[in-house]
Amino acid sequence: MIENSITLTLDQPPDRVFDFLTDLPNEPTWNPDCSSVEKLSAEPTQEGSTFRGRFRGMGQVMVELTAYRPHHRFATRERSRIATGDFDFALTPHGKGTQVDLQMTLRPNGPMRLLQPIMRRKISQFLADLPHHIQAGLDSADTHAGHAPARDPS
Repeated sequence: MIENSITLTLDQPPDRVFDFLTDLPNEPTWNPDCSSVEKLSAEPTQEGSTFRGRFRGMGQVMVELTAYRPHHRFATRERSRIATGDFDFALTPHGKGTQVDLQMTLRPNGPMRLLQPIMRRKISQFLADLPHHIQAGLDSADTHAGHAPARDPS
């Protein structure tokens, strides 16, 4: 089992960050390993909503929202042929932006357990780059929506 956590700060308020991150089809805009995500369950997005994504190195991934507390917290369980992962995002206001605390647990399946040291390094690098990727995705979404990206002047 691989466990990791990260705290990151983003320039947008919690409601904007939450809405962006829980609109899982947005994930390819901020996750370079994600090529697509489609929603499988009916609207509205809520606890129990399901998605199917395609990720480099993982193939098809089935995703379920296991917690959904608007603008405060959400969690996913993600299952693929190589692993099952739980990702828990807690959002709190931080100045004019948002602090995101992410806790993750990844359980490799079968022979993939032998590759845990390599997977652990890859996950650590991914998490180190995550603040930049999410902020860039938010900024891009704001630009496409006709809004100037929110930036903290400090």
